[in-house]
Amino acid sequence: MTKFDLGSGETQGETEQGCPILPNDANITGTVYAPNQVIPVSGALVYATDTIPEGIPNEVYCAECVQLPCETQFALTKADGSFDLPVPSSSKYIVVQKGQFMRVTEVQLAAGANPLTAETTSLPDHRDEANGLYIPNIALGLGSFDRLEDALGKLGLGDTLIDPNLYSETLVEGTQQFDMWDNGGGGLYATVGSMSELVLDYDKLSKYHILFLPCTSDTYVAEFNSDLGKENMRKWVAAGGKFYVSDWANEYLTAGFEQYQTFYQDLDFGGADLLTPYDSLGTVLDADMLAWLEALPAGIKDINPQNGGSDHPVISMLPQIETVDNWSGVQATPPVLVDDGMGGQIDVGHKTWIEGPGDGYNVPGNPPSPLTITGHYGCGKILFTTYHMAEFSDSYIGLTPQELVLLYLILEIGVCQDAFEPPPPPQ
Repeated sequence: MTKFDLGSGETQGETEQGCPILPNDANITGTVYAPNQVIPVSGALVYATDTIPEGIPNEVYCAECVQLPCETQFALTKADGSFDLPVPSSSKYIVVQKGQFMRVTEVQLAAGANPLTAETTSLPDHRDEANGLYIPNIALGLGSFDRLEDALGKLGLGDTLIDPNLYSETLVEGTQQFDMWDNGGGGLYATVGSMSELVLDYDKLSKYHILFLPCTSDTYVAEFNSDLGKENMRKWVAAGGKFYVSDWANEYLTAGFEQYQTFYQDLDFGGADLLTPYDSLGTVLDADMLAWLEALPAGIKDINPQNGGSDHPVISMLPQIETVDNWSGVQATPPVLVDDGMGGQIDVGHKTWIEGPGDGYNVPGNPPSPLTITGHYGCGKILFTTYHMAEFSDSYIGLTPQELVLLYLILEIGVCQDAFEPPPPPQ
């Protein structure tokens, strides 16, 4: 299946050869926000169409890139989430999309200015196909050391309970718009099953677009290392799945995708799980991520005022950004070459989004090491962060810098891509 997910340039004001030239006597403006209607989203696609677009499949699929029809007016949001789009006045379906998040709203556009509200331009917080609302199907492996469920709630995929006395914001169980699977989480929440059940049953796995495995012990890593587990994960990612892993869960990534990265080993205890974490003042390497971080409102960059003046990391030294509690170190991200379909080869190996120094012992301080990486595998992606996706040991209201990076990548990894053949498994 293909999705109209990208265009060339921020707006389309002219038509291509052979397309009718339409009178753009109306103008729509607004800002695209994350599902929480607070955090702006850059690079989101906004377009106006006369017909209801095809929806997001309710299972893993390949989102290959195609151009919108040339008569379709569209815009990609700027770093601050804003857009300005000239369109013909009439009844239109306004489509707002970033990856598997999509909202379709019928709007009667009058000649002249048509400012749209956040209710029309925000990415949806739940799936309701009958009303044009789509979100990715997400599976979260509940681990022992990472409160990703709270972070997803804060992003708008669940309700959160704020305790102003304890300065805490936690997920309200039962409101989450994602499925939680046990991965050694110790019964923190009710789960729909274990990660063992999920990875060994492709029919269950194929119902999801994204699988998160945050920091945890290795409760079910044997199942991921089994022949069936490896086969299912590779098949699922190649079909379009997004597999996001963090720090101590690195073995789950190595199980099926070992040729993409190597990890530093703990010099005292052995293994890729470091027994002593390190903080790293990383550098953002991706220009679009950097522009988005720079454009965030001040209240989002610094959560300390709403936490009683605590000393949580803030976004104030870009392109540098502090990452807290790195429990792994990426030693190398070698090229992974596949056929480009035109007689040549293309590297589908990891892109480094953020890099930074290690502790100078287990992980060298210089040169800097990758802290945030993504690689292509077939029509899907694998992702890894050396640090916690969300902080476990601290209570706080709002989102830390590394959780904001998580939001950016959740949205960014869902956009369309070329579907190259996946590399063969290592021998």
